[in-house]
Amino acid sequence: MANWARYAASGLVMAWAATGAAWAQEAPAAARSDGATTFPAAFFAPYNPVTAADMVARVPGFELRDGDERRGFASAGNLLINGERPSSKTSAAELLKRIPANTVTRIELLSGAQAGLDVRGQSQLVNVIVARSTQRTAATTYSLGLRHLQYSNRVGWLVQASRNFQLAPNADLAVDIQFPNLLGRGDSRDVLLSNTGAVTGARRVLGKPQNIGVQGSASLRWRPGPNDRVNANIQAAPNFNVLETIQAEVTGAGAPRSLLVGDTDYDNNYTAELGADWDHQISSTLSLKLVGLLSNGSIDQRDVFEIQTFPSSFLTRTQSRETRNGERIVRARLKWTASSAHTLEFGAEGAFNYRDTTLDIVNQPRGGAPVRVPLAVSNARVEETRGEVFATDIWTLSPAWTLEYGLNVEASRITQSGDQRKERSFRYVKPRATATHVLNPNSTLRFSLTRDVAQLDFAEFSSTVDFINAATTQGNPNLVPEKAWKARAEWEQRLAPRTALTVAAFADRVDDVHDLVEIAGQDAFGNIGRGRRIGVEVRGATPLTVVGLPNAELRVTALWQQTQVTDPITGDKRSFSVPLERQGTPGGSPTFNTGNKDWAYVVTYRHNLPELKASWGASVVGWSGREEYRRIEAITYRRPAPRLDLFVETTQIKPVTARLFVNNLLSPDETRTRTFYQGSRASGVVQRVEVRDARGGPEGVRTVGFQVSGRF
Repeated sequence: MANWARYAASGLVMAWAATGAAWAQEAPAAARSDGATTFPAAFFAPYNPVTAADMVARVPGFELRDGDERRGFASAGNLLINGERPSSKTSAAELLKRIPANTVTRIELLSGAQAGLDVRGQSQLVNVIVARSTQRTAATTYSLGLRHLQYSNRVGWLVQASRNFQLAPNADLAVDIQFPNLLGRGDSRDVLLSNTGAVTGARRVLGKPQNIGVQGSASLRWRPGPNDRVNANIQAAPNFNVLETIQAEVTGAGAPRSLLVGDTDYDNNYTAELGADWDHQISSTLSLKLVGLLSNGSIDQRDVFEIQTFPSSFLTRTQSRETRNGERIVRARLKWTASSAHTLEFGAEGAFNYRDTTLDIVNQPRGGAPVRVPLAVSNARVEETRGEVFATDIWTLSPAWTLEYGLNVEASRITQSGDQRKERSFRYVKPRATATHVLNPNSTLRFSLTRDVAQLDFAEFSSTVDFINAATTQGNPNLVPEKAWKARAEWEQRLAPRTALTVAAFADRVDDVHDLVEIAGQDAFGNIGRGRRIGVEVRGATPLTVVGLPNAELRVTALWQQTQVTDPITGDKRSFSVPLERQGTPGGSPTFNTGNKDWAYVVTYRHNLPELKASWGASVVGWSGREEYRRIEAITYRRPAPRLDLFVETTQIKPVTARLFVNNLLSPDETRTRTFYQGSRASGVVQRVEVRDARGGPEGVRTVGFQVSGRF
């Protein structure tokens, strides 16, 4: 059991530096007449890449995305490997980490409307061209790291190794194994206030997570004949996680009010996935592709809270939650090059998804009998059977203009059993059109209009309880997917091999906005009507030769947006609600996870020191505040200072790259304010306020680490 001894212890403005100069002795990127850009492997040599992930991260003006919120397999992310979409739902960054850099011959930055591609619905894609393994290119890449999280007084580690094998002249196998270990600690402090601002108490919450896992995967590329290509992927990832929690609360006068000591175990915790695809060239103008995917997941969570309420009350609360989930997808696509101007695609996709959840809560006073706590929709099995047909025409109007237009028709049935029984059927027609205009080999305009249907989160169909934050969210069997008409205009300009600028403006009309609603006096995820989203996104990269730093590079990604919807409680216009979410991996690298925030940015600076065979750099990440609107409370999050990451790396001992890093150096606090109202937010009458100072904010505390990576 945890004890107190175990827990001892502004705005940034960047100017765009446009320059035509490139780094010395670099391999130039090649712009093509269709607006695509090819980056040879030598282009990435100054970055000392170990894996393909290191290379894609340095493609100027590009951001890797997974597309997890989209329904169906067709629009899953903006990554291609050898011209093909990976038959996997694993994150694109994770897949790239398994590919040794010395097997990558080039990386192509492509327009999503190009006829030869294997994915639709993306404005930009990267195509990683991987050579077939040989005795020369076969390599084992590895990464060994140690890291210490602030306050934890423990050292975590990460071990990863990947190996490519040539099984035969026409077959390659890549295997990867990882052993991540995260030993962290969270620390937050609350000040409790009355409606007049008087201090009524204080609370401190300490959390000590220990997340240990193993992940093994393998990928097979097989070319059984000149007209056939087969790819297969398998992955399994068991995890062994525990969490210890202490929460202490005192009165305004400093007298003890309550003490909670909790242990959380995550047993039977794993994910597994198997995917495969077969591409058959029927003729020079006709090809068939079949894709299959099977995934399963399981997690058993058991919370035991021992709660002392002073002066004499003592209660043991046990929460047991079991979750099983899975997905099955089959997809067939027929591609026909009807003429030099038209490439047609026809196909169908079928999917079956399920999530089975049970939640039992028992309270047992000291010396008393256990009492089960009833909770609506605590036991639920949700199943979705979905079918979709689609047709697409990629029309090359001229060497400068390409038009992609298509139609998807989807039908699905969702059934829920358990505490509540429900069956519903849906049908969606999803047209889309994208026009691409190549002004010149270095400048491209894109315009798109898409009808998008978001993916439902089956976890929101059943109830959850956050006992530490005293928040219950009831399951909602009537939840429907959020839908939107999305318009986007994008301009991409490449000024030099390492200088690129992409500016995009977008406007979305959103139906059935996904947010929090009230059901039987409880908060629940639901739909709150029609809303809108408008914004601008900027991505850029440039060397800094123009300011006298020939070996330095600056990269910027920034977003500004506004959302608006009618609040179902107050009837007022407001922004979309942003429920609490993580901003990346605790202690890890910064991520551009914007959600519905009003603005966010990532600025990265890298300076190579060739004479020392070293480099150093920094990343600055900032984002706006966010709001969450519940039935009787409004929650705001404010983080005035940005996150700052620093690193130094060297390749003095080739082919080893040694890296020393400090993430979240300033460890700025984030303030969470929970304002509770009498009856509901509609009353406008404040009942009480809780102000939390969370050290390090939601994305993690300061982390110091050392990592060695390379290949042999």
